[in-house]
Amino acid sequence: FLAGKKTYITAVTGIVAAIGAYLIGEMDLVQTFQTIWPLITVAFLRKGVEDTL
Repeated sequence: FLAGKKTYITAVTGIVAAIGAYLIGEMDLVQTFQTIWPLITVAFLRKGVEDTL
C-alpha cells in the first residue's frame, strides 16, 4: 500500500510541521526554509532515482 510513497509522506509531514511551527511563532522564516529545503530535495531526489530505475 505504501510502497514508494513513504518518502513523500515523510517529506509532506515535515513541510506541514515546519509551516505550522512558523505560523505559531516557534521558528523564524530562515529556519523554516532551512527545514523545508532538504525535504523538497529528498522528494525530488527520490523521484529522480525512481525514474532512472
